[in-house]
Amino acid sequence: MQNMNFSKNISNLRKIRGITQEELANHLGITKAAVSKWEKNQSYPDITLLPIIAAYFDISIDELLGYEPFMEEDEVKKLYTKFIEDFATKHFDEVYNKCIYYEKKYYTCYFLQFHLGLLYCNHAYLAGNQEKIINIYKHTVKVFERIEENCEEVNLAKEALTMKSYCNLIIGKADDVIDDLKGISKVPMPLETILSKAYQIKGDKEEAIKTLQIFIFNNFINSIQAMTDILSCYEDNEEKQKMYIDKLIKIVDVLDLKNEYPQALLNAFTLLSLTYGSKGDKENCLKYLQECVDMVSDTNVFDFKENKNKMFDYLPEFIEGMKIGNILPRNEELIVESLRELIETHPGFTIIRDDIMYDNLLKKLNKFRGK
Repeated sequence: MQNMNFSKNISNLRKIRGITQEELANHLGITKAAVSKWEKNQSYPDITLLPIIAAYFDISIDELLGYEPFMEEDEVKKLYTKFIEDFATKHFDEVYNKCIYYEKKYYTCYFLQFHLGLLYCNHAYLAGNQEKIINIYKHTVKVFERIEENCEEVNLAKEALTMKSYCNLIIGKADDVIDDLKGISKVPMPLETILSKAYQIKGDKEEAIKTLQIFIFNNFINSIQAMTDILSCYEDNEEKQKMYIDKLIKIVDVLDLKNEYPQALLNAFTLLSLTYGSKGDKENCLKYLQECVDMVSDTNVFDFKENKNKMFDYLPEFIEGMKIGNILPRNEELIVESLRELIETHPGFTIIRDDIMYDNLLKKLNKFRGK
């Protein structure tokens, strides 16, 4: 499907050129009324006139027509899934260049552009040398920035701002992140609570419950991430670190996330393990690393449909209803491979590398390749 903006373009081109509808009509040998209908989007010119009009304004026919290739959401989903698999099985440059091709071809299809940006973020580390990786992130910042500035879909523009900030953080542009986000938390009341009350007034309790469930779940998950991230801020304050770790584990236990939604814990438990490793606590380092390895070794852990959480029973429907749905941002094997590489190389795990459990954990991860 393509979008055409001929009527808007012809009007703008004429005004830029400083000519009237009548002057354009005379040049083309048609009536002023015909030009007027074009600009009102009531009709199109005869196909034989297109090269003449394009030549007159010194542009291509595609530019004249306002031709903008566009992909439907289902098409984006299929392409996104294909690229995830390609990054896992083919040479990085080959797949990345193909992504760039689609980025240029569908330049104003912001839903596709956003997911190409996600692909770059999640696979840049495969590029090889550090300079190349940084350049990919810089390019990705521009992709998200363009979406943020031009996309009329508010939620997508906000997501693009978030991802732009994430990329800027990776490449060390902390000032840019602060400038973009420092005022974003000054919202007096969450929109979800207002929306749920509106549903209740209308008598739609199901939608009210669904809205609040997803809001509560997202806040819990974001809190777990924040409580994990704050540990590094308190690396010189053991008492504070312990307090946050204790509260974090209590939240995980209360929600029974290890059994009912383990996907939410992989990153948190990895960071917990690293925190204990850097503190010289071998026992807890191994304990939480074992949790991570057990999670990724579970054949269903990457299936977001496998939700048994009774508190958030609308969660599977919510995930499935998302535009990309339950597609992982990276191939399962790449996720496991990243964890294995982290365990083997990160200085925080030095303390456990002489332990038999360390070897067993790596063996368990290696078995995943054969699944």
